[in-house]
Amino acid sequence: MKDMKKLLIITAIVVAAIVIAGASLFFFGKKGIPADSAGAPKDTGRPPMEQTASKETGGNPSYVGDDFTFIPPTGWIQVRLPGTLVSYQNPAEIHPKGSPADKINFKSYIAVSFDNANGQTLDAVVDLVKRQTQSVVPAIVFTSINDGMVGGQPAKFLEADLLMQDVDFKVMVAVVLKGDKYFTISYNTTAEKWPEYRDMFYNVAASFKFKNDPSAPASSGYLKGEQ
Repeated sequence: MKDMKKLLIITAIVVAAIVIAGASLFFFGKKGIPADSAGAPKDTGRPPMEQTASKETGGNPSYVGDDFTFIPPTGWIQVRLPGTLVSYQNPAEIHPKGSPADKINFKSYIAVSFDNANGQTLDAVVDLVKRQTQSVVPAIVFTSINDGMVGGQPAKFLEADLLMQDVDFKVMVAVVLKGDKYFTISYNTTAEKWPEYRDMFYNVAASFKFKNDPSAPASSGYLKGEQ
């Protein structure tokens, strides 16, 4: 069961693997399954999560889970994705008609997963995430790893390129240790959309706050040394 859980987590990181396994269907269908109509993912064993309007973000709904809160991108909807705690997709995303991304009805998404750290360091966890991801999707190429902060905790931000089904995907994964768990925040889009989404993806990571440490500030910047 533990190996299966890890496989689901890693599969959630790389959206192209899901696209192919789903015979060009996005998640469970062309439009996915909105979480607000289908309930929380059963495989997490967690109750449905609430969303509240944050005054600090002008009423933009915040995701409130058992371990953390964060602010998803405006207009993105919560959907179900196996092996994740929570996932959001952009239902309004449009790709050039007839393009590979359009043919598979791809929608960019953000997903959060977790697993037990088993006493490993952050560097060891990042190495594990890389190796397991490459074992599932050998075509992925990690292009950079940078230090940053998520919810007041040291984090690593990994960026990667992936060509599958003639689609140039851009993948970013933020890995953060908190207590005896490690969390992965994965962002999946196309190379064409990446310049448009990059800052937004890092802002989502900057909005994370762990609930059992309310005094921990959200990251004020993207990465160490960046503005």
